Amino acid sequence: MKGYSGSIKEPTLVTKKHRSNDVGDESILLSNISDTFVSNNRTKGLKYINDNFKYDFIVMDDGYRDVSVENKINILVIDGNISNINHYQFPAGDYIGKLETSINLADFILIVDPDKLSNQIKKSISSSSKIIIQASTHFKNKCSEICDRVAFTGIGLPNKFYRSLIERNHNLLDKIAFKNHHRFTKEEIEQLINIGKSHKKYTLITTEKDFVRIDDQNDPNHKLRKMIDVQIIEIKFDNVNSILDIIK
Repeated sequence: MKGYSGSIKEPTLVTKKHRSNDVGDESILLSNISDTFVSNNRTKGLKYINDNFKYDFIVMDDGYRDVSVENKINILVIDGNISNINHYQFPAGDYIGKLETSINLADFILIVDPDKLSNQIKKSISSSSKIIIQASTHFKNKCSEICDRVAFTGIGLPNKFYRSLIERNHNLLDKIAFKNHHRFTKEEIEQLINIGKSHKKYTLITTEKDFVRIDDQNDPNHKLRKMIDVQIIEIKFDNVNSILDIIK
């Protein structure tokens, strides 16, 4: 991973000592389940891993169109939970160009919550001969199932977060949005603490990605972390063995 907004640029294995401002928020999340590396340069990062470690596979979050990466498997992930997808604008489109072009580059397609896909996307997928793997999204709250919520987040698609809460029958009293990968200041943390104090405990709720950006630097006494809830996302594959068969 590139470790977006992190200060570390050279190839580095993420450890417990790192914070989100060192290696980025997504790297911190992934390091909880697997060895995770950051590198500002993709080629240098791959070389560093191959020269110093032994893995069966290296999973990259980027490089779909990078022809310099050899022996790779392109996985196109299509999320049915994302509405109003931009199919055409390059390079800002959701598939970095036309969907048909991205499908042609794929070795297989992973569809998350296929029942929510638009007819246009379903038609494009069905007309291809690509292998299809399906998965479903499952949510749960870390601390409480109370109904009324104040949701705050700094992710790329905040409405996706809000919508997931509403679909789970939460009543959103307020929505507070920050820019993607936003590093919360102490002043902003204090403002959120004051909002939390005006409601029941765990009324404030955020994402796992946002939570890792709240740490001992901006929340030194754990005041905010003790009063907020976190929505946890789990992706369940319909058939994990089918994925293993493809990549072996």
